Amino acid sequence: MLSKLFKARFRLWPVLLITALVVAGSGAALASGAINQMALRSLFSSSSHERDSQVVQSVTRLQEVALLSLHIEGISKHESNGEIFGVAVPASEKTTLIQYKFNAKLGIDGSQVLIEPTGPDSFRVTIPQFIGIGFDEPTFEDPLEMSNALSWLAAPAVQTRMINSILSDENKQKYISQNEAALKEQARLFYSRLIESVDSEINVEFEFAG
Repeated sequence: MLSKLFKARFRLWPVLLITALVVAGSGAALASGAINQMALRSLFSSSSHERDSQVVQSVTRLQEVALLSLHIEGISKHESNGEIFGVAVPASEKTTLIQYKFNAKLGIDGSQVLIEPTGPDSFRVTIPQFIGIGFDEPTFEDPLEMSNALSWLAAPAVQTRMINSILSDENKQKYISQNEAALKEQARLFYSRLIESVDSEINVEFEFAG
């Protein structure tokens, strides 16, 4: 009985030895793969750029210091790709899209408006520079990502940075420039009605900050 048990144990040694070698080999391969991937990543750099495509859907004129409310919908696009020694790697492109919508309020700082008499029955209203007052009801859809085979080499898009870019002061100024004529018209209407509510016979002239 003991001899049979001894033989059985003896026969198990080659099996155990082969199993240990297979496990050790698998671990070494995984470690080697991880090291190789880290080494590859250290060789590669990435570059990216963003593009924003949007459409102004409607303009609502408000008779208040917030003179205009723009309803805006658009898609912000972030593109990146891996590079090696400054050269783009084929099939490493990664594209991230975020769809958004919000209301952008444009107007003036009412405390900076100057109303002064220019005669017995006339006033001059000096309007300061138009400003972006803020964004109402901003909505951002979950980002949609499109990747190629080697897109892991490209830097990932940072969603918060994309959103901050959409709501940036630079975009506020762009909305002001695009709607300057409407802002001036609404400022005239608002302050003309304000003064005429006191005396309808008063003449009002306007001056706008350059």
